[in-house]
Amino acid sequence: MKEREDVVAAVLAAAGGEMTGRVRLQKAVYLMDRLGLESGLSFDYHHYGPFSRDLDNATADAKAFGLVEEEFERRQSDGATYSIFRLKGQPKPEAFGKLGAAKASKLARLFAATNVTVLELAATVDWLSHVEKYADWKSEITKRKGVKVQGGRLEKAVELLAQLNLSPPAVPASA
Repeated sequence: MKEREDVVAAVLAAAGGEMTGRVRLQKAVYLMDRLGLESGLSFDYHHYGPFSRDLDNATADAKAFGLVEEEFERRQSDGATYSIFRLKGQPKPEAFGKLGAAKASKLARLFAATNVTVLELAATVDWLSHVEKYADWKSEITKRKGVKVQGGRLEKAVELLAQLNLSPPAVPASA
């Protein structure tokens, strides 16, 4: 049986042993789940899009069991604190689900290198179109995310979803 802390270790291993930011970790696991990670974690909608309290707890467990360490840094721009997660233990092969280690690595490294706002928008677009079933997900994400969708970020998020074969449905012309 796959333990939730092993999922956290597997995602960090797949990312090369490190991932920066709680939002990035949440969105990476959400999108990897959509593609076959089979984490068993439940997600709900939160301020930054799909969010899993289970994943937060799994991360705490992974730290407690010595699989992961979390370091806190401060952004130079505004002093806000962010997390850097580092792998300390080895993940169990079954923790990669149907993805397998190679595919998980490709995905996690892609997500680790993607702008975190673009990753947040991609996960949110997927959530709105796939889970909440918004036909006009574009208007809804603009309403929920405001300025975050500007500057080409929404387009990059949709491109990322296309790259993952998770393209949202076309928005109806009447919407």
